[in-house]
Amino acid sequence: MIDDHVHQFPLEFAPLALEEFTLDLNSGEAAADRRRSLAGGRLYLHLLRNQLSLLLGVDPAEAVCERDARAAKDWTGWVRRLFDDACITGMVMDEPVNEPRCVADYAALAGRPVWGMARIDPLVDELLEAGATAAEVVASVETAMEKAVADGCVAFKTAIAYRTGLGVDPGADLDAADRSLRAEADVPVRRRAKPLRDLVMRRALAVAADLDRPFQFHTGFGDSDIRLAESDPLLLEELLRTPEGSAARVVLIHGSFPWHQAAAYWASTRPNVWVEVSLSNLFAPVGTAERLLAILDLAPRERVLLGSDGHGQPETHWFGCRVLATAWGDVARALDAAGAHPDWVEETRVALFAGNAREVYALD
Repeated sequence: MIDDHVHQFPLEFAPLALEEFTLDLNSGEAAADRRRSLAGGRLYLHLLRNQLSLLLGVDPAEAVCERDARAAKDWTGWVRRLFDDACITGMVMDEPVNEPRCVADYAALAGRPVWGMARIDPLVDELLEAGATAAEVVASVETAMEKAVADGCVAFKTAIAYRTGLGVDPGADLDAADRSLRAEADVPVRRRAKPLRDLVMRRALAVAADLDRPFQFHTGFGDSDIRLAESDPLLLEELLRTPEGSAARVVLIHGSFPWHQAAAYWASTRPNVWVEVSLSNLFAPVGTAERLLAILDLAPRERVLLGSDGHGQPETHWFGCRVLATAWGDVARALDAAGAHPDWVEETRVALFAGNAREVYALD
């Protein structure tokens, strides 16, 4: 498969600490103690450890130690073994637009193509911290996006759901953006200047459309920094009705879980919207087949993409993709029971796991 949404993983050996694979990113010793104490009762960690033990041919209790011993001897070989086992043939990697591109390093380690995807929010944060005006922020984002495409990026991404939410006001203008900068100087930067962020979002969609690059939106649940009520994909309705929102190719990532059926509705009714399943297959793996089937029950198969949202350690990429493969087996059986022709089911598998990604992101 082509994993269409990944984050960076270590380029050199790093030990595997399963308790750090969590949505609980709260800081402090109490949070660290909580992560350690709850790790044994988390189903996804139990399943990951068991899958790892099967790959290594050892008892589950020995899986992490055995992994570390083998990975320390040959990190490149270990990473490639994981990705080969998960049948990952390429990855689209999230990179902050204000940092140097480094996908070549990851491609060399992984032994397969890695394409860059530029995330715009860190640049906005940086400029707000530096005291830039609204016009300067908008112009800088546009310039950075153009440069990212010139450097080979295949997509853009926003995590505005983690900042001021998906309820983007299409009417936000430079005057309102500048007023918000002056009025909110004491607000934490990630929550600052909603009118400015709304204006940036609309302009960024226009640039993405002009540059012919899709735009991923974080939707649905995420780590403990997110405000879940502000990540409902239905909040994007007014933005999607604008000329910019109608022109750009919009990918609602993470299946918008727990609003995956709403995302499927957008993908079914709007000509420029796709829904992508990732993240929930990592942290709620057992329900993946049910969610994927619910999406396919409504959305055209051509509008559905798959990813892991792997991050931190290559085992997360591997596990996320393995979960999707297992879930597909259940989905295929359900489709067969519903009367779908075997050829249609196989065509759907090919589209979901690789074909749609190649088309949406124009991959070689």
